[in-house]
Amino acid sequence: MNIRATRRATAAALLSLALLPATLATATVAQAETPLPKPKLTIGKQTTDPQKVRDYWTAERVSSAVANEKKDQADFDKKATAATQGGERKAVKQTLPAQSVPAVTGKTLAPLATASVVPEMPHAQPVPFPQSQPAVLVGKILFTAKDGTTHGCSGSSIVTANKNTVWTAGHCIHPGDGTGAEGFYKNILFIPGYKKNDMAPKGYDAPWGEWAANAKVAPTAWTADEDYFWGDMAAFTVTPPSGYTNLTDSVGAFGYKFGSGPDWPDIIDSGFPGDGYQRTDMDGYTQFYCTGNAEDATPFFPVDDRLKFDCDMGHGASGGPMSTPEGQIVGANSHGIDDGAGNIVEPVLYSSAHGDNAIDVINRIGTLS
Repeated sequence: MNIRATRRATAAALLSLALLPATLATATVAQAETPLPKPKLTIGKQTTDPQKVRDYWTAERVSSAVANEKKDQADFDKKATAATQGGERKAVKQTLPAQSVPAVTGKTLAPLATASVVPEMPHAQPVPFPQSQPAVLVGKILFTAKDGTTHGCSGSSIVTANKNTVWTAGHCIHPGDGTGAEGFYKNILFIPGYKKNDMAPKGYDAPWGEWAANAKVAPTAWTADEDYFWGDMAAFTVTPPSGYTNLTDSVGAFGYKFGSGPDWPDIIDSGFPGDGYQRTDMDGYTQFYCTGNAEDATPFFPVDDRLKFDCDMGHGASGGPMSTPEGQIVGANSHGIDDGAGNIVEPVLYSSAHGDNAIDVINRIGTLS
């Protein structure tokens, strides 16, 4: 299937002008590709006892985290919109070989179902089987910011040698403000298969346990430069709760295809949105998904290899995976388009390009525990 076909061909010129401001559309972009320097990484560690992290997340703190997601992502989208629609950037050339690793099924679950063709579904729906693969690979991320407020994102189990790794957006574990390893958020918790249950002590069920973060890795393109084009991705290891061996054997893990460009047919995008474009049925506790084709965010402009995906999920879906039907991650929800007042103005999600930075992050996190 050629996803650069009719829609791409007819809309390319208009898309370039519509998505890029005059300052970028009329700027002289360096057409000669500049090699991307070897990615640098920021590495941190969560030292709080894992059980204390789990105990920290009371029903009140979780509720506050979910409520804060809307404002968090609105502020983030505002900055992302300004950053990605302004300024001149140089084109970059990937220097690391592309990597492709298959998905892994959890030992207690049925094999990951695959399909050769996925119909386009930009209007997100709740996942039909939330306690089966691939839905259980996706979970809620909770964290505490520097000011002590609680917040949430989405993330997913991903294949690494340590079998205990979560993939997400960089802004879900670090503010991107130049504070280095000290800037990573605190009390990070990953809850695969998370779902709302008002009768549960914390207001939600964690049928596959609560996994506290340990090692944390993000590219300095994010932690120092807040780069939405190439840097908004991260990974962290988790500590198994009592009764579990490791994350991969318990629920399985997405594979990945990093360094293979922004154009992908039949993508499945999932997360835990607290709202959406013209949606009132999203609460931050329910996993939703969209399907369709991921495209180059700005065709013919090598300065921008972000993935653009039509989907009406909103705040709270950040960090959720964009994956192939075979269960391989090719991107992570980063940002949408904001009107400057916290309102989503288009049903579209963007992922930073998953090239050298993503490859370097996944290679490094796999050596940590």
